[in-house]
Amino acid sequence: MEKLSVRKCVVVSVGLYPGNAKHALARAGPVGGDVVFLVNSEPRIVPEGILRGRREQPIQAMEALHKFINELDSEVNVVDVWLDPKDGIATSVARLRSLIETYVPCRVIISMAGGFRWLSAALMFLALALASVGPYVGVVVDSVFAMLEEESPSVRALFRSVEERVVPWPVVPRLASLTYDEYRVLKLIGLGRHRAKDIHGELNRDCKKPGGCISMATVQRTLVKLIKKGLIGYEKRGRAHYYELTPLA
Repeated sequence: MEKLSVRKCVVVSVGLYPGNAKHALARAGPVGGDVVFLVNSEPRIVPEGILRGRREQPIQAMEALHKFINELDSEVNVVDVWLDPKDGIATSVARLRSLIETYVPCRVIISMAGGFRWLSAALMFLALALASVGPYVGVVVDSVFAMLEEESPSVRALFRSVEERVVPWPVVPRLASLTYDEYRVLKLIGLGRHRAKDIHGELNRDCKKPGGCISMATVQRTLVKLIKKGLIGYEKRGRAHYYELTPLA
């Protein structure tokens, strides 16, 4: 069987200015990686009067980074991600996770380089979420770091002692501790299998050996554990329990 090559995926928040994002890409290593996700926030066009005529500055920052990356290596795949704060953190993180997981197996570097504070929060939760499910989807979080605010001379002068204006994370914790069976059950619930009977049937769809099949008792125990971890809730309808993912899940 052909061995899959492991990609480097670099996730960088951008904002109005490309400078910090350029520093982050340079720190991530040669040519910034196989895939670069440039994460920015809606609105793409700033309301008139706020930036004194520079209404398209977020778009211009993204375009400047495309040019910067292309000059380093035209083979790098650049993915623009525009998140909307109205969607909330959980939905935004889930969207980022979904995009990154299309490139597995991969090693991920996450940089909170620029943009609104809520983008930094989304990337923080992304790191924790990827650390939680990474072993089961083929993702390894290599490093996470934040950069000091903006690129102004006053900020650089204030933090001269901070090398390259970068503050690395010492550790990437998990949002939740999951076993492989727990992850599989969560995924099935997310895909619309809401009853224990349906989950049990899906887990054993390709099971041919009785000894290798998952019992209904194991499914029930797994559901109880997921409830205790705050990852699912349930509603009783008649005799059946219908399970739903929580925002954390």
